[in-house]
Amino acid sequence: MKIVKFFSSIHYILFMVLVLSLSCEDDLEELQTIKYAQCEDDNVVANLNVVTDFECQSNQTLPKVEVIRNPNEVGINKSKFVGKYVDGTGIQDALVIDFGKPIDLSTHALFKIKIKTDISATAKVRLEGSSSTPVEITVSLDGNNKWIEYQFDFSDQKDQNHTKIVIFFNQGIENDGTKEVYFLDDLFFDVSVIIPDPCENVQKDSSILSDFDCQQNVFLGDPTMDTTAPVIANPNKSGINTSQFVGEYKDNGTEPFDNLFIDLESPIDLSVNSQLSIKVLAKKTGPLTVKLDGGTPIEITKTISTIDQWVEYTFDFRTAIAGGNTNVLLFFNAGMTDGTAEDIYYIDDIRFKEFIDPCAGTIADLSIVSDFECQQNFQLGNSPGFVPVVENPNKSGINTSESVGEYTDDGTNAWDNLAIDFGGVIDLSVNSQLNIKIHSSKTVPLLAKLEGGTAAEIWGNIDVVGEWKNYIFDFSAAAGNGNTKVVLFFNGGQSDGTATDIYHIDDIKFTPKDCSIIVEDCTGVTPDLSIISDFDCQQNFQLGGSPGFVPVVANPNVSCSNRSSNVGEYTDDGTNAWDNLAIDFGGVIDLSVNSQLSIKIHSSKTVPFLAKLEGGTAVEIWGNIDVAGEWKNYTFDFSAATGNGNTKVVLFFNGGQSDGTATDTYHIDDLKFVTP
Repeated sequence: MKIVKFFSSIHYILFMVLVLSLSCEDDLEELQTIKYAQCEDDNVVANLNVVTDFECQSNQTLPKVEVIRNPNEVGINKSKFVGKYVDGTGIQDALVIDFGKPIDLSTHALFKIKIKTDISATAKVRLEGSSSTPVEITVSLDGNNKWIEYQFDFSDQKDQNHTKIVIFFNQGIENDGTKEVYFLDDLFFDVSVIIPDPCENVQKDSSILSDFDCQQNVFLGDPTMDTTAPVIANPNKSGINTSQFVGEYKDNGTEPFDNLFIDLESPIDLSVNSQLSIKVLAKKTGPLTVKLDGGTPIEITKTISTIDQWVEYTFDFRTAIAGGNTNVLLFFNAGMTDGTAEDIYYIDDIRFKEFIDPCAGTIADLSIVSDFECQQNFQLGNSPGFVPVVENPNKSGINTSESVGEYTDDGTNAWDNLAIDFGGVIDLSVNSQLNIKIHSSKTVPLLAKLEGGTAAEIWGNIDVVGEWKNYIFDFSAAAGNGNTKVVLFFNGGQSDGTATDIYHIDDIKFTPKDCSIIVEDCTGVTPDLSIISDFDCQQNFQLGGSPGFVPVVANPNVSCSNRSSNVGEYTDDGTNAWDNLAIDFGGVIDLSVNSQLSIKIHSSKTVPFLAKLEGGTAVEIWGNIDVAGEWKNYTFDFSAATGNGNTKVVLFFNGGQSDGTATDTYHIDDLKFVTP
């Protein structure tokens, strides 16, 4: 009986376990899974300062971003939902948020975003779209896998019309295919940071038409249409213009007289502020014409000669004070049709300013004939205005002056000239070098002449076109000659020009003779075979029987007679009457044009000197080294030896004499053949 009871007890226990199990299973089926909705508020009012919080304020769609449960609801971000963005492998992959219309940055422009990632990278936020210039800000991500809020201050874009936010992660870096995951949340513009109105207490200045900031006092363009110069961010905050905002004017460059029209509605008061100024950043050069209209029209043209740089242009309308004009018209690339239908010019600070004489207080420097600005000390030509002052056509290189002279030469008259009468004797005792800067369209002869006393003339050549070059004429030998005039002959002696050949000139002045040392830069120098050797850049023939026979040494006496840093040192056996320096040309010497042998010599004594041509029908010319302790240039005219077929130049120092030492030293320089 005991055994039966035991088994009965076991059966009972098993039965109860089965019943309880079935009962618990029924209870589990009745329990609900805990779920969270992305937004549980049915009455959400959209806050347009929030791009998305991935919950109730999901106001913009973020492509390629998956909404997921927050993997780390701690710290600064306990939101239930966030975004998951997997960056692509391309170097320019980006998350693009397109608003479809301009983003309002007028009052709230501090963009914030929370990011969680284990990747140490960079995040770049760019604003772009529409007509505004894209701007971007970059920050570094910590990569500590914690939620961190990053901010991007776009307050300088308050007046722009960007339509997109573009976010780059590790821009410019191509990964190896590994998925780079970035968790995002709370993309918004912070309303707690209000951009103050910088123009709040600015008083209107009616002399300013527009500075595209706080002084936008006049409508730019046809009043019946939208402005033709909208405000944009300054594309190049540098130099004379670091303003935040400027105007962008699109000119129809295929239409010669397309213009920016400004209606001032009443006569412009030029009684005090007669100078119209405008800053321009241009992509192309060309004429810029400003016209006042509506009364007695007047226009002034200047040249935009500098690109990709802010330049201020000023137009002097003092002669239009009583003109009664009411409109300002700006013609970019005026009269030209070589542009596109949308040539862009950036403009700023259009205003009328008071005329201030830039030459006030200038003391006349009578060594300056004319600089066509503040030192116009002598009349050029027979009458005032014979050489009018004009705008510098090429502000570059050695001449960036605003104003220069424009001389019109009768190129059909061989001796047409520009005469300058000093009204008294020209003092050459100190300032003996005549300087003149010339900008020419062709290469021509140039003769500078002193007249009125014992005349002196020096020929030169205008040998550079399209650029400014300074030409110097040394009249030191004419000191004391009593001359009273400078006469300049452009294309002197020639009549192959036109009746109106134009030469631009500047900085006509007398200066002291520069006797400082000249150190040559031989980069890119082309050999000139008329020069035997200058012991610098033109060492074209071997001197003597071997290289180094006449070594290059430092000039022992740098002076006005020879400013070269390097010269040759020839050692002559003065006990041998016919010891010599021979120069073999390796071919017939061409004397058809350059037939005069020229050599500078610095000697410690006066001696006979013989120059000889050999190798064909020999010719020799005797001379004398007649100056000791100074440089002197000696010339030998071999024009009679043209066609003789000579191949060598032989120089005999102390020729025919044997009263020297075995090591007589002569320094030589600038051995060359020149035109007689």
